[in-house]
Amino acid sequence: MKKIITRYSHPIRGILYALRNDRSYRTQVYSIGLVVVAVFMYFEPLAVWEVLFVLLAYALVLITELQNSALEAALDRLHPELHDMIGKSKDMAAGAVLTAGLFLLIVVVALFVGRL
Repeated sequence: MKKIITRYSHPIRGILYALRNDRSYRTQVYSIGLVVVAVFMYFEPLAVWEVLFVLLAYALVLITELQNSALEAALDRLHPELHDMIGKSKDMAAGAVLTAGLFLLIVVVALFVGRL
């Protein structure tokens, strides 16, 4: 049991670090989280699959934001001076976050446009 707790302490510590120290991650957690909660409260009861699909898309945004933040922190530490390829790598990671956010938007619009 102790090994399991120890194994999960590292990822939990990473998420807590991101919540405390990464403004972009906090913004994603709170802003999109509020939107998702507002959508659930505004619309009539949703099917379980609809709720799960929205939560999955929301989780995808948070996962890509964590990966983006981790990549940026590592690249800044390993190569603090400006470099074209480092910039491109960061841009691609940010693009993954944007893609996930657009996917969440498409999911929400597709599920709820007929309910308006």
